[in-house]
Amino acid sequence: MKDKIISNLFELWEYIGTKGKFLHVSEDYLYVQPKNNSWPNIVFGLKNEKNKLKKLYQKIDNKALPNSVSMLENKELEAGLIEHKFMLKSAVKGMYLNLTEHSMPDKNFSSIDEVNNEQRAVEFAKIASKSFGYEILESTIIPLINSSRLKLFIGKHNGKYVSSGMLLLDKNNISGLHMIGTIPECRGLGLGKIMTNKLLFEAYENKSAQVVLVASEAGERIYSKLGFISDGILKSYKIGQ
Repeated sequence: MKDKIISNLFELWEYIGTKGKFLHVSEDYLYVQPKNNSWPNIVFGLKNEKNKLKKLYQKIDNKALPNSVSMLENKELEAGLIEHKFMLKSAVKGMYLNLTEHSMPDKNFSSIDEVNNEQRAVEFAKIASKSFGYEILESTIIPLINSSRLKLFIGKHNGKYVSSGMLLLDKNNISGLHMIGTIPECRGLGLGKIMTNKLLFEAYENKSAQVVLVASEAGERIYSKLGFISDGILKSYKIGQ
């Protein structure tokens, strides 16, 4: 499953980049580069060709490419990156859930609204930026409204929007859970779990057999309790600047 988990994430970046007109395709990789180095700002789909890594380093060093190269763990490719003075930036776990082995959540999500207009898209960008600690532009989110494959949601607490989540139905008919976040002052209230269940409900509606996500070490513990199984590691490399 690990290849399908990472494929869903890469497909998400490609889709967002296409909609926002900041996807770039080269012979050796793809990259998305919205304004202000905001999210998602990353190189992905890198081919395992060591002779191209020096040129990749130079382009990043010259700020022609984002300083983040993301891939499924790969000893040979990673050794090549380290040899060319790249360093590990982050590592997150790939996870999946077989929906056929679990029950569909109850349809009780009155606190969650779909992002189906510009005003809610602006709210999503604000919430996600605050939740994850990096800039997400309104201009990145607005083109995603009313997509048939990608659904975005925001959740309320005490009448204010405080949580976010998105779900991508990919070419393998797998639903990917992404950008599940809650603003810092509202954490610990179970709002992330409510959003996760909403996305799982939508995945059942998509008739997906599996859902996938990537999670930090802390997130892995939470999703394991919901029945998610870990498989594979998504690694990101950068150069020192």
